[in-house]
Amino acid sequence: MMATSDIGFITMAFGDQRYIDQAVSLARSAKLYMPGNKFALVTDRSEPVPVFDQQIKMDDFSLAGTVLKTKIYEYSPFEETLFIDSDSLVTRDFSPELAEIRPWDFTPVVNDFRAPGGTDPWLKDVGEALRKVGGRSFPSFNGGVYFFRKSELAARVFAGGEEMLERQDELGILDFDKAGPGEETLLGLSMSRLGHEDFYPDHEGRFMRTPLNATSPIHFEVLDGECRFEKKHKWVEPAIVHFCGPWNKHPSYLIAVKELERGQKLSTIERASIIAQSKARKLKQKVENKLRR
Repeated sequence: MMATSDIGFITMAFGDQRYIDQAVSLARSAKLYMPGNKFALVTDRSEPVPVFDQQIKMDDFSLAGTVLKTKIYEYSPFEETLFIDSDSLVTRDFSPELAEIRPWDFTPVVNDFRAPGGTDPWLKDVGEALRKVGGRSFPSFNGGVYFFRKSELAARVFAGGEEMLERQDELGILDFDKAGPGEETLLGLSMSRLGHEDFYPDHEGRFMRTPLNATSPIHFEVLDGECRFEKKHKWVEPAIVHFCGPWNKHPSYLIAVKELERGQKLSTIERASIIAQSKARKLKQKVENKLRR
């Protein structure tokens, strides 16, 4: 069996510079804890982006959004690939988790399924969508990571995701952003159509989690390899934290990014300054939202 160091990592970053910066921070954290794994960047930039081992030029696109993640299978240069979303950070060595996920030809981290009669924020009617694709259940997951190898199953899942995009109106798929649906909905329906219901569960929260809807403060010391928070009444210690949505403006993320850039911990004063700036930004946003009403 190949070593887990033979698994290549990829991420996508395009458009605004802040997305490139996020990808660089992710790569720095991965190089800190998983230095033996190659890391490729899929991007619209022609100029070299530091830290990455390989840079892959994206096809031209009219609208940028998460829907472009349906292309990662064809972009990946690796036989075995772990895709990590660019607004994520690695918190420790996760070789044991990579070894656990390798039996799958394709899998995100899935802990829940939507049955007919259930609801999903990005589908008008889960039951109707499942009926039209011939599926029994719809996997619910966060697209922070995908593991896949070059295989018939993975190729069919990603190709099916692009087909689901063409059937958006018919299936009642709602837009995630200005570019259209999120790849999670498209790939989820593709897997439903294939009858693929076997996924890596990560029950203990050791591989990937997002702090979205966390029920405790997040403890994150990136240079010390420490991360834990409570989610759904359970403490998790993920090796990869997906700072999706507003979380990539959270002090825990901003402090970690600075420390990865410097290669050393920030002083107490510097940390306090970042926290104060974050609170001021949130207050300003709250006032602006009230004024718009």
